[in-house]
Amino acid sequence: MNDRKRSVLVAILLIFCFIYLVVRASHAAYESSISGQAENDLANWSIKINNQEINQGVTNPIALNYTVTDLTNVRSGKVAPGANLSYPITIDASGSEVAIKLTFSIEDKSVDPDKLLTLTSVNSSDLTVVRVGVSSYSAIIPKASLSGTKTVTLNLTWVDDGSSVEYTDVMTDDDFAEIEVSAIQYAGETLTPYSG
Repeated sequence: MNDRKRSVLVAILLIFCFIYLVVRASHAAYESSISGQAENDLANWSIKINNQEINQGVTNPIALNYTVTDLTNVRSGKVAPGANLSYPITIDASGSEVAIKLTFSIEDKSVDPDKLLTLTSVNSSDLTVVRVGVSSYSAIIPKASLSGTKTVTLNLTWVDDGSSVEYTDVMTDDDFAEIEVSAIQYAGETLTPYSG
């Protein structure tokens, strides 16, 4: 009888092992994991200023061509006291997929007395330009308006205050005014008008 009990006990143990394996296999089916890979499309950032692609680390100056009002006693296209200059800046953000905040920083005679030109106005028929600092102006190109080109025109004047100007061969464009254009992703911040 002892062998019979042992056989029954072994049989019961084998049945429990079998049940355990069946239950574990079905439970494991509910615990199976599936590996996946998340794929995200990164928004494109592409801006051209006067047909020159700008991106981080670019140090080459962008050519800003001006038109000048013809002055009496001054050759056409040349600059002298009394001249009014217009600098059109064309912005092409059609290749971008994020809204853009542009900032124009102008170092003119009102900021640096050694400069010869004074900023008189900033105009754009495409963008709302807000003066945000002593010599800084900003505009936003919203996501819905990225297609097409936009133009901002900086108008400067060489104020003829009667003072004599010493012309030298070493005068550079920096002597007239310095213009810097920067672009960053617009994150919804409000442009606060300068009140100084």
